[in-house]
Amino acid sequence: MNRTHGTERHPGLEPASFSLPEDLLALANDHEHHEYHRYRWLSLRFLPYHLGISQLMQALAGESRQRVQALIEVSAPLDAGASGLRDPALAPWQDCRERQSHFFIFDDALAARELGRALLEEHRSRRFYERLQAYNGIAGLDGLLGAFVEQARAQCTILEETLEQLPVRPRPMVGCRVRG
Repeated sequence: MNRTHGTERHPGLEPASFSLPEDLLALANDHEHHEYHRYRWLSLRFLPYHLGISQLMQALAGESRQRVQALIEVSAPLDAGASGLRDPALAPWQDCRERQSHFFIFDDALAARELGRALLEEHRSRRFYERLQAYNGIAGLDGLLGAFVEQARAQCTILEETLEQLPVRPRPMVGCRVRG
């Protein structure tokens, strides 16, 4: 089975695509690992632009990490292959960068583009979990997948609000004086 990340990369995500709880858990785990690393990269990229947005991206990475922990907890009584589920913070660093001219986000246009892309990815994440929930045959996972859908909706709202607040006012440099 092709275990990549995101709904758009799971065009055959239908009931016949996975029949075992391990498959469903592996899809969700892989997805959250990808999300965790993507948000960690965004956190680093936003550092020179705006510390608050960088911290927001770090918090969203933490949410992905918590979702993996929830998957681990719910899979234990199911005896559904929890051994394959691991904390994304302990995994090797994934290079989530696309080819771009600058690593760091340094202006409003680039910030808006990257926040828009993050919002699009979060909408995809929500749809991914909606589809997993629709095809889920494991009673113990239904509530958890529903919670993941709601979390993705909330994260979409947060990203939309952040995008609407651009451009941000530049931060004054502490300890620097302009000489005239």
